[in-house]
Amino acid sequence: MVSYLGVFIVIVLIMLREKQVRPARMWVIPVLLMGVMVSTISSIKLTPLSIMMYISCLMVGLGIGVWKGKLEKIRMNHTRGIVTTQSSIAGIILFFGILLVRVLVGYWSREHALISLTNALMFIPLGSICSRRYIIYLRYKQLMG
Repeated sequence: MVSYLGVFIVIVLIMLREKQVRPARMWVIPVLLMGVMVSTISSIKLTPLSIMMYISCLMVGLGIGVWKGKLEKIRMNHTRGIVTTQSSIAGIILFFGILLVRVLVGYWSREHALISLTNALMFIPLGSICSRRYIIYLRYKQLMG
């Protein structure tokens, strides 16, 4: 339990830190996460129900990402000529709420029936990361003129 608390504190501190926006590097994590999702999905049998769950979770994730992207603090540092972003407290709470739901469902899914649901829940962070970074990119382009 203490190790989880330590990891939680480190993640919060990293998320609260102001980071420079680098458009060329913004898409590395979403592409890696998509690769993980494709490899996970390809190893199981797809059913119409699981595909519907994947699409619905992806849509929820896209909506959450847009919301989190709009909550981000994005500023232009005129002295250094860079754009920085900082996560809001609401975005951090939302992130950990989704993570908690995913962990709880994973804990309860020892039965085969919930494996598709745990895989589907991984589409929420994927959609969230992609749409959040897209919103940040749009705001970056707006600030840079």
